[in-house]
Amino acid sequence: MSTACTRTWKWRWFAGFVLCASGAVHGAVVTGLYEASVPVPDQSAAARHVALQQALAAVLVKITGERTAGGVPALAGLVQDPSQFLQQYRYEQSPSNGTNASTPTVTYYDLTRTGAPAIAPTGLVLWAKFDPEVVNHAVWAVHEPVWGQERPATLVWLAIQNGANSSVLSSSDTSSIIQAMTGAATQRGVPLIFPLMDLRDQQDIGFPDIWNDQTSRIQLASQRYQPDAVLVGSMYSTTPGQYAARWQLTVGSNTRLWVTPPGDLASVAAAGIQTAADHYAHWFAIPAGASGVNGVPVTVEGIAGVGAYAKVLAYLRKLTPVKTVQVTQVANGTVHFSVDTRGDLANLQRAIVLGELLKPVVTVAAATGAPSGTTSVSPAPAAVLRFQYVP
Repeated sequence: MSTACTRTWKWRWFAGFVLCASGAVHGAVVTGLYEASVPVPDQSAAARHVALQQALAAVLVKITGERTAGGVPALAGLVQDPSQFLQQYRYEQSPSNGTNASTPTVTYYDLTRTGAPAIAPTGLVLWAKFDPEVVNHAVWAVHEPVWGQERPATLVWLAIQNGANSSVLSSSDTSSIIQAMTGAATQRGVPLIFPLMDLRDQQDIGFPDIWNDQTSRIQLASQRYQPDAVLVGSMYSTTPGQYAARWQLTVGSNTRLWVTPPGDLASVAAAGIQTAADHYAHWFAIPAGASGVNGVPVTVEGIAGVGAYAKVLAYLRKLTPVKTVQVTQVANGTVHFSVDTRGDLANLQRAIVLGELLKPVVTVAAATGAPSGTTSVSPAPAAVLRFQYVP
């Protein structure tokens, strides 16, 4: 991965959820969660309907946190009629079919157009985009959670022991391991960071530090990348061609440990990302019927002009836990907002910080009120959520 890439740049499709490892990364607003690409044999209406069902099922995996969302009875009912959620679709030629990856053959569709231009079916892919608001409300209506677009940028330290050989996975690796991990990350909507393992990294951390869970060394080396979460894995051979792995995921004060049973290298690596995504969904998704908090006071400092003001307001309005936001006061570069939420204050605070635009100034005690998962609305907290705008 080039060290010239910028902090927010992401590869499209296969590497769409790998963030640049060369610069500091804090938080990630993941795009493309409501889009999916599915291979099709042709452009017939029957093939398109099946592909749209598959595309919607793939979207539901990303936004509910359910690995097999299409198999959940309540969600399976939504998948049966994808057209009610569809915004647009198009056909593309897969780059693997010999087409230049930088200039794919694309035929654009939206719901106002009809017809099927002649495109060779070999390598044909249908891309579909669904309406986020309509999908979210439909998911909540069938009592399933919604995991928003604000997701933890996850730094992966993976030590691999293969007989007498040992290595640490880096961003320049092109093996099946990194392909499997990025593929799983794309499927679940999890942004990953792989370390450069350049001279600086090699001075800070090595294979023994990761293998032996040397927390202080791992924390030191991770500071360079400013991740929201750190996934540490140790992969080892069990029998010829079979590997297992132990993992530790840390997000703030939350830590989870697990072991992936033996399998081939790619499947074990992908399983590590899949389980991490399961934990994220448990921590960050907003349950259907979760209690909301009305009139949460949010203050943002450092807003120097109209452009910054508009950017922050638009940002808050787009956050998944935010139902409504109103400006209550503007004075001396500080803007005061009143926010009605979906979910509790923790949902709101996590979403705001993960979006990387606002840095917390004061941590606020949680409001009193109904516990998460109930349908009542909690009163506004007495204290203020205070943030600093980061241009």
